[in-house]
Amino acid sequence: MTAQPVMDGRVALVRLAPEHASDAARLHILGQPGAFLTSLGAEVLTVLYRTLPQSPAGFGFAAIDPAHPQRLLGFVSATTSVGALFVEMGTRRLPAFLPPLLRRFVADPSLAVRALQTVLYPFLHSTPSGATPPAELLSIMVEPELRSAGVGALLVTALLAECERRNIAALDVTVDAANAGAQRFYVRHGFAYADTFMLYGRTMHRYQARVNAYIDSAAGAGRD
Repeated sequence: MTAQPVMDGRVALVRLAPEHASDAARLHILGQPGAFLTSLGAEVLTVLYRTLPQSPAGFGFAAIDPAHPQRLLGFVSATTSVGALFVEMGTRRLPAFLPPLLRRFVADPSLAVRALQTVLYPFLHSTPSGATPPAELLSIMVEPELRSAGVGALLVTALLAECERRNIAALDVTVDAANAGAQRFYVRHGFAYADTFMLYGRTMHRYQARVNAYIDSAAGAGRD
């Protein structure tokens, strides 16, 4: 996918790629201070974001500055299967993933318990028999000075369009129940509340977007 200029040429969207990994890790840490994945550190996050776009189960988009393509302004990542992505991290990517992860566990043993909860997370929700499993939006991060400038909206819209291209019917996202701003963002972009569960000792809400309904709505708005 070549860079597609948007926002009057100030931002271009490209597919998330391994070369974006270290900058994606930086934005993740800026965007979610204190969260579990952030607590694993930049090394682990860099391996994650290097692995995800190379995995058959992973996809996403990066917002870049057309004048400075090496600069990541924001990104969104998703997976068709959290379980499959975890399996890849724990097998093919284990030599790169395990050493920095073990260093973090030694420094803070409580992280090992939270990591186990993360591994079990895909089993918290079941898909009805015969239904196509939804994809999962894993992260969406934007440079602090560009928040509320429309970059996040561009990223989530591109992600939903990619889901339609892949014949994915629905996209899930998990949001901390205390994060009212994130919940408003997702509702504005076609997500609806689905259910509530506990993770890491915190209350989490799951939201879901019906992909075709969102795309049809966006197309209708474009014709107005």
